Amino acid sequence: MAQTKAIAKFWITTSDLLEHVLTHEKRLQTVEPTKDVRVVHQLVSDLYCRYVQLCRNLERCFDQTLQVQKRAVIQTLLEAAHTRLLEFRTKLQEIELSEFVYVDGALQEQHLIPDDVLAVRPCYFPARRPAHLQSLLDSQKLLPFGPASGSDSEQTSSDESEQEAETVHQPPTINRPAVQRDRKRERLTAALALITAHEKARQARVKQTNFRLHPDRYYPKPIDEEIVDVPYEFFYRPGQLMLYPVKRTVYSWDFRMRKKDVAQFAYYAPPGWEERAPVVDVRTADQDLKSKRREEEDKAAELAEAAAEAAKRLEEAIERMRLKHATAKVQRYWRRYQVRKAQQKLRYERSKFLGLFEDLERTVSDAPAVEEVRAARRDRKPEFDRTFLEAIVDEKARILRSRGPALLEDITDFVRAWFRQWYEEAHAFDVIPEPFRGGTVLIVRGETLTPMEYLEQERQKMLEKLKSAEQKKKEAEAKKAAKEREQEKKREEKNRAKEEAREKRARERREGKTYDFREPEFVSNAYLTLEETLERYRKDWAFINELDNVHDLPVMEWITLEKFAEVHQELHAEVHELLRSERELLQIALCKDEKLKYKQPKPKKPPRAKGAKGKRRKEPADPTADLTLEAMVSELVERNVIKSCPKRTFDDFVGDFNYAAFERRNYLEQDPPPGMGEVRTALRSYLLGMGPLLAPKPKSICLLAPSGYGKTLLLEAICHETGSVLFDLSVDTCGPIEPNNMAYFLQLVLRTARVMQPSVIAVEDVHRAFYKKVPAADQPLDPTKLGKHLCKLIVKQLKPEDRVLLVGTTSQPALAKVGPLKKCFEKFLLLPRPDYGSTVLLWQCALRRYPTVPRDFELSALAKVTVGYSAGQIMRCVREVLTVRRRMQFGRKPLEARELLDHFLTGTEAGPQYPIGEKEYERFVKWHRKVDKLAKQRAKMVRERELLAEQLKAKAAGAKK
Repeated sequence: MAQTKAIAKFWITTSDLLEHVLTHEKRLQTVEPTKDVRVVHQLVSDLYCRYVQLCRNLERCFDQTLQVQKRAVIQTLLEAAHTRLLEFRTKLQEIELSEFVYVDGALQEQHLIPDDVLAVRPCYFPARRPAHLQSLLDSQKLLPFGPASGSDSEQTSSDESEQEAETVHQPPTINRPAVQRDRKRERLTAALALITAHEKARQARVKQTNFRLHPDRYYPKPIDEEIVDVPYEFFYRPGQLMLYPVKRTVYSWDFRMRKKDVAQFAYYAPPGWEERAPVVDVRTADQDLKSKRREEEDKAAELAEAAAEAAKRLEEAIERMRLKHATAKVQRYWRRYQVRKAQQKLRYERSKFLGLFEDLERTVSDAPAVEEVRAARRDRKPEFDRTFLEAIVDEKARILRSRGPALLEDITDFVRAWFRQWYEEAHAFDVIPEPFRGGTVLIVRGETLTPMEYLEQERQKMLEKLKSAEQKKKEAEAKKAAKEREQEKKREEKNRAKEEAREKRARERREGKTYDFREPEFVSNAYLTLEETLERYRKDWAFINELDNVHDLPVMEWITLEKFAEVHQELHAEVHELLRSERELLQIALCKDEKLKYKQPKPKKPPRAKGAKGKRRKEPADPTADLTLEAMVSELVERNVIKSCPKRTFDDFVGDFNYAAFERRNYLEQDPPPGMGEVRTALRSYLLGMGPLLAPKPKSICLLAPSGYGKTLLLEAICHETGSVLFDLSVDTCGPIEPNNMAYFLQLVLRTARVMQPSVIAVEDVHRAFYKKVPAADQPLDPTKLGKHLCKLIVKQLKPEDRVLLVGTTSQPALAKVGPLKKCFEKFLLLPRPDYGSTVLLWQCALRRYPTVPRDFELSALAKVTVGYSAGQIMRCVREVLTVRRRMQFGRKPLEARELLDHFLTGTEAGPQYPIGEKEYERFVKWHRKVDKLAKQRAKMVRERELLAEQLKAKAAGAKK
């Protein structure tokens, strides 16, 4: 219950945040149109940051909400918010002319950090498919997915982690040096040990016999001397603590005395002992002493009474003093505790600020516990869905049972009254509308023809019959001329719109684009959906207290109204046939009375679904239509197309962000390269449509990078985070397939991928399918047969609602034909080179895998020298240098950065290893500009800026002369 209330409160807070974001967007629509790109970038980036936080909150609400009706509202809002978020990101990409966008200005205004606007994995990932499909997939024995080339150049940090995991299950074999055994010495040592054991046993038997037979000789005699005194001394120093809390014994105690002064003994005070004067025996019996004794006794009684009162007052004073001392002691210890706690916090903050240690992360025990609670609540969703459907069925049955007969009579009485009205006013009976047009519902709503309108139509028909041929001809010509004028007007408006659009594009090229926040590119359907859904939610849920619904029960009033309307519609369909036959009988009787010939009306058929040109759409023949799902999956598994994907995440793609890119782009007008960490945000934004919610997504993505940059890792992360089935369509997999069967094979893959969605169709080394010139080694495989059909049978067949993604990777794009490859992929993502920050993180990730490596290992100089080395090279270097033998030597020979650097220079058999050069990487950049529209436009803009700067510089130099 507490969790339900917490989720309800969080949803109320999220709805308030949504209303605040929409209010902010409404204010944005009042901004005047502007051509200043920086102003537009600032406003759009501000909204982008707000929508990122809104989507995170809505995702959590959708994940943890069990009430079915509220969850439907949140789902609609989340889909629209995701669409709106991607629209703003696309707009930022168009402004910055790059796939990587930077919103540092908005972060500063809203007091956020970069982690607050990073794209994270939605809570509904990985997507769940139906149980029968998942069981079918689990029953197959799938081969693991690996790089097509079989080399380890693509292995990055995650590949190393997998190898480490394998070594845990399979202990490594260590080759120890062989030692020659001395068999003769081993036999002598064993014989000596045996003789020694028997000799010790013999001596023990002899000793036991002697003790048994001659006890007086061998057993020791007892000491007869009486112990007179045991000297005992106790040394005590004031303030010295005892090692053991023991009682001390007073050896000089005289137990015959009732009184003993033990005040000076520091460790023992016997309770119940009092000071008492020594007993004095009085042997004289003089009578004079009796009176003196009585007087002394009276005085002693008075003194005892006074002493008792004084002792009582003393005890009270001592008690008050003891309480004061206790209070002062409690306060003193509490103040010391507070000071010590403040000092510890100050010391922690200072050490954290100085970077002496990393900030504390969430403990291992807390994260699984929180995720377990959320997963348990998430797993209850099917139960609530099933209960909701049962409630719908029961409510519909109740309405049919209780209200069905009355509704049926009401509908028939209303339609019969409609017949009577027509007969009385028009002396005719109108035709009941067909069910596909509304049927008797239109009669109840009053949307049919009235008797007066019918009489007017009949009068017009009679007038038409009385017209001459010339009048009909003139009216036809007039109608034709009016129709031609209308068409001419539409053509003129269309041409004028084209001319205005052409002039607008020319003006934008000449003067720059004008951004109007009231145009549809900013006020999209997603924004309207958010407004309408939130307004409808406020209206519908205004009188419902969500905090009181601790059991997440559905609102039965809404189910009753909805099912009542559905039952009413179904009863209309049932009544239609009965009333149509009654109408025919009435029409026949009317024709007999009027002595007219009865013409039975022809039933109208519903209109057919037409294509774009008004013709019926012809579906292409599917050669896989006769195959069952089990047969298709089995065939693809036999061909090694469906493969198992290792567990990877985008967090395994180690890399930092380019924190200076915003200032360099917006203020210095430079073109800085993106950081490796920004690749994760870009790819995650592409994958929002791979989940159970509707969101825009590309059909295909191509990853470009040199070998070792982590393309395969990103492909596996896409499959694992989305829970997709991996279909391997690399050239080696498709090699055994005949060219004539390639179309059938790709249709089989596409159909299976749609059934098992979400799915990822992977093509490793996709440049081999689009070779300009096929190498001799690949000619037996005929790799181009895949490229001929890939775009037509895979990419073009994908629909926006299909959760199927085509992902290609290539490290040699220059060998492929640019045109066909560009048609096949919508997005081309060039992975950036590792900069200094990413190189530091890569070294840290590689070295921290070994616990014996010191955490204060200096990496700054090593990272500065190795900037540009790929992730695969760094991981391989650490794996080959930190062998088991080298790690065993850490105690006497600490690790040095020189060893890792020397491995790149002299540690491999193939010779020194160098990072990818600038010229080699520039080839990837140039090829990327050919296929990516934004990259091409940005390169053009940078050239224009450089040319303008040179012209201004030359003009300034001429002015000085």
